[in-house]
Amino acid sequence: MSVWPGFPPAGMTAMLIGILIAETLFAVSLRNYRRISYVITYIIALAVFAFHAWYFIDQRALNKYPSEFSHISYFIFSVSVIVGGRKMQSLASFCGLVTGIGFIIGGCFSPASMLSDAENGATLVISVLRHEILYLGGLLLFLNVGRFYVKDIWIPFLGIALIVVYSLLMYHGIIYPDFAKPEGMVIVKIVYGTILGYVIPGELPVWLRVFTVILVLALVVGAMFGFYAGNRKLNALRDRKNAHKGKIYG
Repeated sequence: MSVWPGFPPAGMTAMLIGILIAETLFAVSLRNYRRISYVITYIIALAVFAFHAWYFIDQRALNKYPSEFSHISYFIFSVSVIVGGRKMQSLASFCGLVTGIGFIIGGCFSPASMLSDAENGATLVISVLRHEILYLGGLLLFLNVGRFYVKDIWIPFLGIALIVVYSLLMYHGIIYPDFAKPEGMVIVKIVYGTILGYVIPGELPVWLRVFTVILVLALVVGAMFGFYAGNRKLNALRDRKNAHKGKIYG
């Protein structure tokens, strides 16, 4: 049953896409204002850290822990920005973008389950805001703030691998054995190739699960290299433009 009776799944999809477009246009509009972009990113990081520190402390009483990729990304992003870890900001930006875009993709492919799985309308709104604020922060880092070098690409690869290992340890009860909801972990569904169960009823064939895992791995690797190449290209264009104008970007 939908937490918003009468609100069509297509409306949910349209709302998510609208938020994505609005945030993207906002970030692009600040492409020549690095300091302003950084201030906004820093405020987002503070808000994200404060809210999720409180949220997961509160959820501890219900035996719920940060278990998903997005849950870990909240802290990676906020801590990296707050402490000024420049090498970690590539991981922070990538995690923010994947979290936001992944949430949008999920909403587009299965908006009905997004409306029915939420505990209530308020939690659904909070979920949308959490994911898409992180997307905005990641996008600002990527477009306007960060200068990432491909020699550091091992950092986000290692970070993602550690997140997956951590989540699998939780899922199998090796850490936090009192965790209340291991069967609902999206990241585990992706790792085991069962994520398409949200849109394909019944048991998935082994070949489809294997294909899903390979496809996801290929997309992550391709996205990672594209992420670094895109950031390098954006910074090169900005540097040439500012050198022509005789000013320093910022």
